[in-house]
Amino acid sequence: MAGDNSVLVVGAGPTGLALACELRRRGVPCAVVEARVRRGDRSKAIAIWPRVLEILADLGAADEAVDRGIRLAGASAWSHGRPTLSFGLHDLPSRFPFGLVLPQYETEEILERRLAALGGEVERGVACVAVRADPLGVTVVLRHPGGTEERRVGWVVGCDGSDSVVRAAAGIAMRQRLEPEGWIGADVRLSTALEPTRVNYFLSAGEVLHVVPLRAGGGTPTWRITMNVGKTRPDPADWPLERLAAEAARRAAVPVRVHETEWVTGFRVRQGLATRFRLGRVLVAGDAAHVHSPAGAQGINSGLQDAANLGWKLVRVCRGSSPAELLTSYDLERRPAAAAVVAATDRATRAGTLRSPVAVGARDGLWRAAMRLGVVDRYAAPAMAGLTQRYRKSAVSPGRRPLLPFAPGPGGRLPNVTVGDARLWDLLPDGFCVLLVGPAGPAPHGLAPALPVLRLPQPEVAQALRVRRPTAVVVRPDRYVALLCPADRTDAITRYVDTIQEVPDAPGRRHDREHDDRGAGGVPLDPSRD
Repeated sequence: MAGDNSVLVVGAGPTGLALACELRRRGVPCAVVEARVRRGDRSKAIAIWPRVLEILADLGAADEAVDRGIRLAGASAWSHGRPTLSFGLHDLPSRFPFGLVLPQYETEEILERRLAALGGEVERGVACVAVRADPLGVTVVLRHPGGTEERRVGWVVGCDGSDSVVRAAAGIAMRQRLEPEGWIGADVRLSTALEPTRVNYFLSAGEVLHVVPLRAGGGTPTWRITMNVGKTRPDPADWPLERLAAEAARRAAVPVRVHETEWVTGFRVRQGLATRFRLGRVLVAGDAAHVHSPAGAQGINSGLQDAANLGWKLVRVCRGSSPAELLTSYDLERRPAAAAVVAATDRATRAGTLRSPVAVGARDGLWRAAMRLGVVDRYAAPAMAGLTQRYRKSAVSPGRRPLLPFAPGPGGRLPNVTVGDARLWDLLPDGFCVLLVGPAGPAPHGLAPALPVLRLPQPEVAQALRVRRPTAVVVRPDRYVALLCPADRTDAITRYVDTIQEVPDAPGRRHDREHDDRGAGGVPLDPSRD
């Protein structure tokens, strides 16, 4: 796998596997190495939100994931035994209006099987020990049972976790902070009257208990419970079944009875952000680029959004369709997004562990007010689901941003609204395209050689994009809006095409996307690797 158009992905967690699938399905040479000899058997990160289900659908992996997981309909929170917060996911503007609980090892299994179907494989027992990059490529030193070897590739992407060898070897700094609070996470057999399609948060003065459905069937269902237990990292040996069961029962606002433990882990929260996500021909993604509190269950989701954002850009650069500078937009888009997740999960953790009665009362009052005003369902749930992410500072999505934070516009996700008997995304070609929406107007001339043009006069499309005049919408391969301008502004579209050096993508419908419009499923809390 030599030459400057080949990619080596280091790490076969969900992020690395998703990136490899994206590259492989678009015909880019790609190898994956993984130091672990075999896939893990611990559940670790278990929540997949709607935006990432959309990404898995693009990769051809969503159907199996949904079939094997538990759908999550929403979440509820109690404070000192009283309900304070609740929201549902069924009204989300996505083909997947639910979350999904799926153990990380199953997510990895599904993605690795998909990678094999695309002609790829994971080289297990192969560790990256050194990386030397130059302007023409990267030399990687790999260690395996037979010794060491040097491999020359065009690009290296480190998806090798928070202690990333690739990141360190490339000289990319990552400042990490270890929080003092200690946490216990456990997969347990549990009897309870709690709804098996919701995640539950039980809060009291400085204490948190999260209870999440993990697996049904086989007698007593399995749930993930997570709770803070002091100012040091706890030893799982100090938490036998009896102690774990008693503490969970004490903190829960409804009866819960732990019968058996399958896995117990102790941890402290690490938070950190790499100073950059790209340095020359070396890039980092997932936990190698950012780590944060498990509050909100964003870990695996942030990593797969890294993969989706980076994947199409690497494809274009490796094909020669765009200059290497396009990859700068990966850092400009995903690093601020990751920083926002780090900050938001930190705030959520601090809000959940408040000890002052005054602060707790203010928090609970604010949450109840947000419920009454509909703020949680209208804004918080879509944001947690990953549907409102906006990339603000990037030449790949230029133009003025809308004043309202969740309004569609450049850098935002294209709303996947229903159009007749289909979803909008089902109608799009694979790659860049131009949508003509709003009232009928003259079609722009001179764009056909560069971009496919689709006229969509349906009012529901214009309404979703909040446009009233004939409007051209340039859509990126990852289904984010690149540019939004008057339909007759061919000059603006041409300038954009020149910026990214677009060449025609293969015409026709997307053949790798799955279509799945079924019901409701999951969320978690525990650190994971990517």
